Amino acid sequence: MKNVSISTFINVIFFVAFCAITLAFVFFINIDKEKYIITQHQRYLLVAEAFLKKFENFPTNAELEPLFEQYNVSEITHREEKLNIINHSELLLIKNSYLGRMRVYKSGGHFYIYIQQLSYNVLLEDLKPKPYNFQIAVFIYTVFLLIFIALYFSLRKKLLPLKKLNDQIVRFSNGDLHVKITSVNNDEIGKIAQSFAQAIEFIDNQSKSKNLFMRNMMHELKTPITKGMIIAETLPNVRDKEILQNAFERMNNIIKELATVEKISSNILTIHKEKIHINDLYSATLKIMLLENVPITTKFENTTIEVDKELFAIALKNLLDNAIKFNTHEEAIINVNNKKIEVISNGEKLKNELDFYTEPFSQEEKRSDGFGLGLYIVKTILDLHGFGFSYSHLNKQNIFTITFKKATS
Repeated sequence: MKNVSISTFINVIFFVAFCAITLAFVFFINIDKEKYIITQHQRYLLVAEAFLKKFENFPTNAELEPLFEQYNVSEITHREEKLNIINHSELLLIKNSYLGRMRVYKSGGHFYIYIQQLSYNVLLEDLKPKPYNFQIAVFIYTVFLLIFIALYFSLRKKLLPLKKLNDQIVRFSNGDLHVKITSVNNDEIGKIAQSFAQAIEFIDNQSKSKNLFMRNMMHELKTPITKGMIIAETLPNVRDKEILQNAFERMNNIIKELATVEKISSNILTIHKEKIHINDLYSATLKIMLLENVPITTKFENTTIEVDKELFAIALKNLLDNAIKFNTHEEAIINVNNKKIEVISNGEKLKNELDFYTEPFSQEEKRSDGFGLGLYIVKTILDLHGFGFSYSHLNKQNIFTITFKKATS
């Protein structure tokens, strides 16, 4: 029951309770009916015994009158009526004793006692039989059932804000930072909703503040970079001009990457796929890396993949940057076929699982051997493409693998 929802759990509990109440009612009805029948039979046996003892003294009708009043019965005197009752009524009980015989009949809700002793016989109608009233029992059961159903729907209504709150939390977790948490109740659920609403407001304010800071910072950085690139164009020394242009271009690419981070964190990043050959994609990657002597060995098959060229080049660039930066010796390697891309470099095995490094600003990022924000960007971009991302360490080599789950040719 650990993974069962509260709503399902309540439904199960009330269904079990309903079945238990119904079974208990049926059991009670049967017991009560049997008890009633036994009590009724005991009464008729008592009546019969009293009349049979009286018959031993050969009583007159006047002498029997006190018994009629005492036991609240009346005699059926008409012969045809007696025969009709005896022949067409339901026989409920027969009892023989040394005093005589007693039979009980039922007809149309009336009970009759037929008493015989030698030449004496009398048919008595029970004037107050108090027949078992099943309708009263059903009415009581119906009242209890209606109360039970009212309690069920009252509880469901009480928990309805919890379901609404869950839907709003799901929307918030899916990136809707503007979801409004409202609750008019002042119970525990209402207090949780109010606390969560305050948390959303705080997160939204923090996000807006962060986004405003990022945008202002990128805007302020672009102005001196642009001026620097213009000034670099005026330099007479070609070599110096190229160095400065590359430096400013590198800074410009860093700003673009920061913009990508901002879009990722704001959950507004979208992709525009196109089919591109791996060679063209690799060229676009090298362009934003701005490397003069590329320490990378390539092993490409003739492969075309469907990706967002700009975003995927950023992801590939981050993997290659890490491979070059943390390579202990020799060149980094990139292998590509129609199933996967492997970025390989020599180095020690990562101290943590890959999931640790794909979180933004992981603790390892703060040290010189860390992989943090770069791999976070890589993982996010690959997730948007529906590609797999994994890490392994073989033969003293770190291997980062992008698996094409879709769109390969």
